[in-house]
Amino acid sequence: MSLELGIYKGDSLDYVLADGYFRMGNDIFTTNEVFVGNYGKSVIYDPVFWLRVNLKKAKETATTKRIRKKCAGFSFIIQEANITEEIEALYALYLASVNFDGYPSCEACIPAINTAASVFDTYMIKIFDQDQLISVGFFDKGLKSLMSVLHFYHPDYKRYSLGKFLMLITKDFAQDAKMDFVYPGYFTIDGTKMDYKIFPQIEAIEVFLSKDKTWVPLENYSKLQLEDYYFKQVLGIDFDNLEEALN
Repeated sequence: MSLELGIYKGDSLDYVLADGYFRMGNDIFTTNEVFVGNYGKSVIYDPVFWLRVNLKKAKETATTKRIRKKCAGFSFIIQEANITEEIEALYALYLASVNFDGYPSCEACIPAINTAASVFDTYMIKIFDQDQLISVGFFDKGLKSLMSVLHFYHPDYKRYSLGKFLMLITKDFAQDAKMDFVYPGYFTIDGTKMDYKIFPQIEAIEVFLSKDKTWVPLENYSKLQLEDYYFKQVLGIDFDNLEEALN
């Protein structure tokens, strides 16, 4: 593997993804929490857990069939990634329509894309309504796994669930390539904004327990149990024992 060179392609990408890392710009990172805000003199963080889709367990459901049917009139292509003015314009429309912070541009999210300076093997999905580009998804390809990087769509097509359709196309690509896993990123314990990543069904999703360095079925853990794991195992804080000590 070329991991020591900071190049995340082929089995090197598989390795870092399985170890709980993810892409940020032209490098990788990991975290157990994200900043939420300040409350008085305190800083508030939200615990996060990394997810992956076990492709051997991913099945078609009533929901996936409904999404495919809604999008059946669209066409799509998968190709080596590049960023054009048309793609940046579509991303700008999408970013202006959502209520969360994102990268200011595609290039800011995916710098040095497929150039000599790139350390990832990046592909893109382009979805069209006839000749109009309506959605784009980027992913980095390893040997036995891939990582979803950025998905967006034209706000006028929100009712078609194009974000989920991109996830299905990504899954199909990985399965056709005989891969094992798709990594969509993390989800948060407080709030539901990232819960869309639990797709196509919870039975196919695994969650990373960072202290144990292991992946386990998400269906075996509630968010309350994961929060308990975060405080006890990651931070080393046992509120039950703390309460007994105070009493």
